Amino acid sequence: MVDLYRIEAGPELDRIIHERVFHQIPEDSCPGYSTSRELAQRVLRHLIDRFDSSVVTGRTRSNRAKRYFARYGSDPSTSTEVLAETFALAVCRLAAIRLRPRRSSDRDHQP
Repeated sequence: MVDLYRIEAGPELDRIIHERVFHQIPEDSCPGYSTSRELAQRVLRHLIDRFDSSVVTGRTRSNRAKRYFARYGSDPSTSTEVLAETFALAVCRLAAIRLRPRRSSDRDHQP
């Protein structure tokens, strides 16, 4: 199983985004969502439309390699946040996590 918090930019993540965000099955290759700021903006717009204004992106104050973040939610106990080396990668990681298919055990515990 792929760790979506650490997945690298590239074809595997782009395929996940293409399928989960845009509901399209790629035939050969996908657009480079995880490496293109412009394409990542499309992914971000989709997340904002879907989850309202609960999506925030920005730069960290750290000088480390992971200078960008993307966060869903504002409650520290329930929000989802990812760090990445680029804006595009942060947005795509968050999209892949927030739009992952639910497991049957998750559905069984919904109110």
